Amino acid sequence: MRKSTIFLLLFLLPFTLLSQSNADCSTAMDVCKKQVYHFDHAGGEGQNNREADFIACFMNSDNFGNAEENSTWIKFEVDKSGTLTFAITPHRLDDDIDFVVFKLPASGDCNDKQIVRCMAAGDTPENAFSSKCMGETGLRNGETDTSEDAGCSDTLDNAWLAPLRVVAGEKYVILVSNVTSRGPGFSIRFGGSAKLPCDTEKEKPKQVAKKPATRTEKPKPLEKPRPPAVASASVKPDSIGGRAVQVGKSLSVKNRKIKVKIWDSQIEDGDIISVYLDDKKVIDRLYLRLKPQEFEIELPPGKEHYLTVYADDFGKAEPNTAMVSVFDGVREQIIDLVADRKKQESVKITME
Repeated sequence: MRKSTIFLLLFLLPFTLLSQSNADCSTAMDVCKKQVYHFDHAGGEGQNNREADFIACFMNSDNFGNAEENSTWIKFEVDKSGTLTFAITPHRLDDDIDFVVFKLPASGDCNDKQIVRCMAAGDTPENAFSSKCMGETGLRNGETDTSEDAGCSDTLDNAWLAPLRVVAGEKYVILVSNVTSRGPGFSIRFGGSAKLPCDTEKEKPKQVAKKPATRTEKPKPLEKPRPPAVASASVKPDSIGGRAVQVGKSLSVKNRKIKVKIWDSQIEDGDIISVYLDDKKVIDRLYLRLKPQEFEIELPPGKEHYLTVYADDFGKAEPNTAMVSVFDGVREQIIDLVADRKKQESVKITME
């Protein structure tokens, strides 16, 4: 019996370590590039469940200051100074995700980490899909507070904190905790002007110096003013982000100013989309919800335009399917647009 027990423990040990691989600061996942990272599972508090005790914004929570619950640790080093933002999307949208951002010493020693951001806001299960303290959370532009206490009782409470202003060479670690349930994971995407070691900067175009005019050069005669060009019809983009654009539907509008509503046509499962008008992005990284989100778009000159949904994140299941309502002040027209990894659907909009 004893040998069987030992064998069973040895058999289960690798799976236990796998699920706990990033559950301690010392084993945090290294992030080298600002992009989207997916964590499919979050369960347990690792080998050291006392490394986030007595955290100020958690002191009024049920854990009495312990910020670590079903934890995941993520660390990074700054390569170029600037601002840093991130957004955490729970894979199960009624889960309450909290986080703490620590600044590490130059040595990277987790024992000397210092709190720089602390998020403990949340709400009751019955308010999960309507509360401003639930859903996506993180650091975003426009926010000014650096800490949110547990709960959602104050008028200004929400799930977001101010961006970090980071300096090249600094090291940070993020503790992400699912305080609702064990198992479901999350996605985190990084942004801001700061650079991480694996981020590449676009080279600036070289400017060619113009040869100064000599005294012997004759001034060019002034060209006669030309009549303004007549706007031509927009050209359908063949692809966006390397994925083919497929026009499946068409509609006509009477006004150039239109109101567009977008929502998830199935279930909220973490879908994130961007919307393009012709080849220009007009809505950036919209988290699809069951409740419609409204935007006002003005169609540029031209009789025909193409509205395309591009999938930035597929959440828990592919493809992304968005319901889109277009209102031109006279009538509302509703269509659904689908985006997957190879192609995305576009709707042709024609001015009457």
